[in-house]
Amino acid sequence: MNLDDFYLDLQNTVNARAAVDNDYTSMAFMAEVSERFAEAGEVEDFTVMQFEGSGQRNKKLAVNAYDLDDADESVSLAVLLHSNSDSIDVVTATDAKKRLSALENFLSEAVSGHFTAGREESSAAYQLATDLHHRGRAVSRYRLYLVTNGRLSDRIKGVPSSTLNGVPIDFHLWDLQRLHQVQESQQGREALEINLTKWVPEGLPILEISGDSTDFATYMAAVPGALVADLYAQYGSRLLEGNVRSFLSGRGKVNKGIKTTILSEPEMFMAYNNGITATATGLTRTSDGLRATSLVDLQIVNGGQTTASLFYVARENAKGSVLSDVFVPMKLVVVDPEKAVDLVPKISRFANSQNRVSEADFFSNSPFHIRLEELSRRLLVPARPGVNYHTKWYYERTRGQYLNEKNKLSATDATKFAATYPRSQVFTKTDAAKYAVSWDQKPYVVSAGAQKNFVAFAEGIARIWETSNEEINEQYFRDLVAKAIMYEEIRRSVAKADWYDKGYLANIVTYTMAKLAFEIGRQAPGKHLNFAAIWQQQTLTEAMTTTALSVGKLVSGSLTSPTRRVANVTEWAKSATCWETVRAAPFDLPQSFTKELIDSSVRAEAKTTSKATQKIDNGIDIQTQVLSTTKAEWESLRTFAIANRVAGPTDIGILDLVTGRKNGFPSVRQSVRLVATLHKARERGFSDF
Repeated sequence: MNLDDFYLDLQNTVNARAAVDNDYTSMAFMAEVSERFAEAGEVEDFTVMQFEGSGQRNKKLAVNAYDLDDADESVSLAVLLHSNSDSIDVVTATDAKKRLSALENFLSEAVSGHFTAGREESSAAYQLATDLHHRGRAVSRYRLYLVTNGRLSDRIKGVPSSTLNGVPIDFHLWDLQRLHQVQESQQGREALEINLTKWVPEGLPILEISGDSTDFATYMAAVPGALVADLYAQYGSRLLEGNVRSFLSGRGKVNKGIKTTILSEPEMFMAYNNGITATATGLTRTSDGLRATSLVDLQIVNGGQTTASLFYVARENAKGSVLSDVFVPMKLVVVDPEKAVDLVPKISRFANSQNRVSEADFFSNSPFHIRLEELSRRLLVPARPGVNYHTKWYYERTRGQYLNEKNKLSATDATKFAATYPRSQVFTKTDAAKYAVSWDQKPYVVSAGAQKNFVAFAEGIARIWETSNEEINEQYFRDLVAKAIMYEEIRRSVAKADWYDKGYLANIVTYTMAKLAFEIGRQAPGKHLNFAAIWQQQTLTEAMTTTALSVGKLVSGSLTSPTRRVANVTEWAKSATCWETVRAAPFDLPQSFTKELIDSSVRAEAKTTSKATQKIDNGIDIQTQVLSTTKAEWESLRTFAIANRVAGPTDIGILDLVTGRKNGFPSVRQSVRLVATLHKARERGFSDF
């Protein structure tokens, strides 16, 4: 997709979002970019807001988004330059610097405490400024973003860093070209390019470990602890592969053992510490090949705790020499960029085997996501009244998958594709997590941000998948779509309600869904929301919508109540205490709503039937896998299995069936055992197929 097509698609997406949310186009653009930043690992959870004003000595102030909750204790703020033009505008250096100056002025007045004087206490800007003031110097770094849907002038070469009360301020410029590059990149994020000579002028000594693979090369190095700490200080959690970032965010800042070693026996750090495992897609070495001078797309896939601990120890001990004698063992795997999408998640999975990562985890190529994708391509949606064709819901397990698939088609086929999979029926991994966790009555987790919520969702799915993956079936998918319909219709209705005052829409929606689920369980035991009817009609009934709006109004009042325990509404919504407050608020479900509920036994029967069907489908899939493997391939496995003792007599008997030594074809149970033998052989080094 070229830049012009990307611009048109982005504008269409933003306009549709603004219409649904009944919001300004500029705010819808900021919300869309925020989600893309989260997926790319740039900023974990931007909260979108709107403030334009003036401060001391009539300085211009502005802020459009913030994130106060990064694992590295940095604070991110963003300001917008947005245009509704039909063509791509060029942003001049003067305009860019003016907007960043307005954002920096806001930060300065907020931290000093001057901003709040005489301003409305209930406003989002006041709440943000209060939080920034209270944090004071307990911030590792300020990251200020200029976000625009224009193209930055070629004359803009970047903005030099500065400081505020000794805390570094970095400036980041994100224009249309940069957003386009991230969407087009295979990794779905912007690759970090790190010049190691800034820390080690001669280059970092490395030792290549010989191997035969053309897909990757492995190196060992003793990395100065100060280099690791500085990299984390500069790049924060962007340096950490997504799985590691998610794992680290729930842990304490400093590992006590690491801290003790650094302060009392720094020279022993190499001996005591397991070190870090990292990947990169590019490596530049000195002419003799013995030193690394730069890395492309560096990602720490194991050792996040070590990385963060080095940073915090250095920060707590002002003297710069605290890490001078500390060296960290590092294994670096440099991966072919074309293979990185598949290899890096696998390296991360196996490197973190001691912190067991499930097969149904964060990665888009895990079996859970593949099954949802398969179900979405197969299940037809009931035709809407007046429409003589069926559509489908499209599960997008990787960013841009929908557009990429559509753009590969001819104009005629692309039109058919869009009719089969309407843009309004596309949902992503993080969307699925948002819908499911909202109904599971954890709105405070959803409010914590897309990535944190997805981690919680993945952990729950992992338990289901590993116990009985047949639970992820047609019924599960239809229920998930029903939750999607519910979430999005509540969102549209709340956005247009006369009581809704723009702000906290996402929090209101997730809390409304959770409150409805809770009240059904409390007031109508033995009953359940009729997800099957929502799927069938592809919409909510009038009683459901009216009830949800009433709940939404109650929720909005609780979230913004003057008696709330946390001043910042967005931060308040992230706490379990907030959910306890909303849950305790009295609400009587109307009879028009409760009469549409169904007996739980009806739902349980449907789930049982769908689970049994999925079990049959799984059996067919595995027998198809067995049938599609040639006799010669099974023969090579049989020879390997006998030679390496990875198969018992029963397993050999099954192999005799597929190699033609015996007549017949293996049953489903035998096929499962046969594939298990194949997996065991691969663990022992079998690689013929």
